[in-house]
Amino acid sequence: MFFCNIAFAQNPILKGLGVSDPHVRVFQDTIYLYSGHDANPKDKTWVMKDWRVFSSTDLVNWSLQKTISPKDNYMDDNSADCWASDATSRNGKYYFYFSDRKRGVGVMSASSPVGNFKDALGKPLVAPMHDPTILIDDDVEKTPYLIYGDKEGGGFHIAKLNADMISIAEIPKPIQINGEAWENAPHWMDKNYLFKHKDLYYLSWGRDYAISKNIYGPYQCLGAVGKGYNLNEFAHGSFFKWKGQFYHIWCYYINKGYKFRESIITYCHIDDSGKIVTDTNFLDQHFSNGVGQYNASWEKIEAEWFYEKSSTIEKIGTKKDGFVLSNIKDKSWVRFANLTFDKAYQKIIINVAFKGKKGTIEIRTKSPKGKCIGKLELTAKNQSKVFQKRELKIDHGISKEDVYVVFKATENSVLQLDWIKFIQ
Repeated sequence: MFFCNIAFAQNPILKGLGVSDPHVRVFQDTIYLYSGHDANPKDKTWVMKDWRVFSSTDLVNWSLQKTISPKDNYMDDNSADCWASDATSRNGKYYFYFSDRKRGVGVMSASSPVGNFKDALGKPLVAPMHDPTILIDDDVEKTPYLIYGDKEGGGFHIAKLNADMISIAEIPKPIQINGEAWENAPHWMDKNYLFKHKDLYYLSWGRDYAISKNIYGPYQCLGAVGKGYNLNEFAHGSFFKWKGQFYHIWCYYINKGYKFRESIITYCHIDDSGKIVTDTNFLDQHFSNGVGQYNASWEKIEAEWFYEKSSTIEKIGTKKDGFVLSNIKDKSWVRFANLTFDKAYQKIIINVAFKGKKGTIEIRTKSPKGKCIGKLELTAKNQSKVFQKRELKIDHGISKEDVYVVFKATENSVLQLDWIKFIQ
């Protein structure tokens, strides 16, 4: 077992390690990144000799927990064809699904999210084709599905898995996708990822995606999740939720003509109409900072970039109009973790809309009940349907710690939060 502690709170994450085809899963409140491993920046073809499992409990510090070798499955010991993978959990066991280039999809199992993973079948689970994604549906049975394949092989395919997670319960079916984004996708397009939000299934490939109310389809294209930052046909990625926030991670080739990739992560939103919005605005301003940490020196900290929130709070808005946090009620809180106070800041400007008779906004450190460094009282006179900038004094020195915006209020009082800004 190989352990390496890494502190890469930045983009690209885990720089220089050839992190490709990133699929993120959350098990027991820990983030696990299952990735391919491009061997060398000078490779002009894909040389991928193993898979890697990284973990994080804060999105800032990442640890390499395990290297998964093809010698532990039916592939050749010296194989360089360790293509995209995914993982899931069921009944206390963990399952790792892997591509043997385009030959097929295999499955390994273990008692831990990091292994040791061992081949469960000694042969492919499905063949041919590759790039597995696993979706555990939210029905009573928690039905598991395998999605895999590429456009030239007849499109993405889907098959229900049996409860043992190592056999299919039906003949795989091709997924019908309607719309220009899929019609115009390259003939080799693979890179699928599938997740569910509310009553819709979201199927993505490259930078584009489609939705359906039926997991089997047909799916209707909605276009691109975002532009820039190598969000293109080569962007293999995944989406994940953690502590109430939504994220998008994807890989890109760092030099044209060479098969060596790195991965980018940013905040992501599903807007009021159900469309995916990958937050490239955050990348424009804070690319090298990465997610999960903040600095009081920023022009403003947008509410939708939160690290964690209490469960009743909702993120609403659109790409055009921006996003805010809504339904902030009594005892609700928003957490901005690892916030650096690089200077002595005297005040906070907070852009809010308040409705109700009485409320108090508190700025606390370390926890929602931690030290109060600033407070703002709101009354019925402060009610407004539009956002207004409110100013409050704070008492805090130079440090780095978690900051909470806490709201306390009378019944039926509610707050919306747009952004906060620290000033000297």
